[in-house]
Amino acid sequence: MRNTNRKCPICNHKKSKKIYIQKFANNLQHIISHCEKCKFVFVSNAPDQKFYNLYYKNMSKYEHERDELLHNKYCDIISSYCKKDVKILDVGCSTGNLLYQLKKRGFRDIYGIDPSPRCKALAYKKFKISIGVDNIFSFKGKEKYDLLIFAAVFEHLEQVNRVVKKAQRLLSNDGLIFISVPDAGGFSKNFEEPFGEFSVEHINFFSTRDLYNLLTNFVPLYLESDGKVIYSLWKKDAQTSKFIEDYVKKSKKKQLIINKTIKNCPSKILVWGAGSLTQRLLVTTPLKLKVIKLVDRDKNLIGKTLNGIPIISPQEVKQFKDPILISSFRFKEDIKKDMEKMGLKNKIITF
Repeated sequence: MRNTNRKCPICNHKKSKKIYIQKFANNLQHIISHCEKCKFVFVSNAPDQKFYNLYYKNMSKYEHERDELLHNKYCDIISSYCKKDVKILDVGCSTGNLLYQLKKRGFRDIYGIDPSPRCKALAYKKFKISIGVDNIFSFKGKEKYDLLIFAAVFEHLEQVNRVVKKAQRLLSNDGLIFISVPDAGGFSKNFEEPFGEFSVEHINFFSTRDLYNLLTNFVPLYLESDGKVIYSLWKKDAQTSKFIEDYVKKSKKKQLIINKTIKNCPSKILVWGAGSLTQRLLVTTPLKLKVIKLVDRDKNLIGKTLNGIPIISPQEVKQFKDPILISSFRFKEDIKKDMEKMGLKNKIITF
């Protein structure tokens, strides 16, 4: 059954504009269209992913060893960015030749999946490499990989954006994804066979711009085209929430030091600084129980109170002999210099 209204596989937009209709035997035809939103070119009436999963399982014609030069190029790129102990998963690995080439270069933690049972048999027979009969959607691996390889795969996938999301889940925090695809930007240059790039199995047509649009949660480490193939390596870019979570975790550790400092303070102190740090500490620590006056140079604050505690000017500090807690990280050294210039002899406490 054909999907006659395929959404854009990159941005999921519903509307596309027909460019050309490619006809094949057995009443098969591909409507080559471009997305009206992001301009990605794809087959807008392609079958759903179940069709392709079954097709590559039963009809795969990729059991032969792929282009040796391409694999050497792939290995060169991967070797330049990856240590030999990285955990690798090759998706759509065919007979395992690329994994074999990586193994010869010293990579040991390698694994591949391919929907064709014949590929599994040939991978072991030729290279003594064990692979799984699987596709990216049905793959249930729970391990995290440092490198995912999609060599000549994305042009075949009906739901590319879903694949990228699955890849993110499979990758380690700083994981990499290698992608090679035919360069649609070079189709019109020096070709011989008319419409030869519109094959039965290719349903997505990528340019480098399209890869950027697809991989919005990745940072490019390597991106090159020889006019026929785009070679690329991308690093998983942690989401903002991950950075914030890390910030909160580290802040909690530093906060423990602040709490300990306040706990060890005398029962009566002055606090120099009435900014956001002090405002937080007054309600999250025992500081309020110990501070008798707040000190600040801001004329708009002097004479006012903060949580019932009076704010005085630096000049008024001379009448107090109590220790002074400097409640600032950014201006700590400046405050110390001001106190020295004023001839203040109060004990200084800092975080």
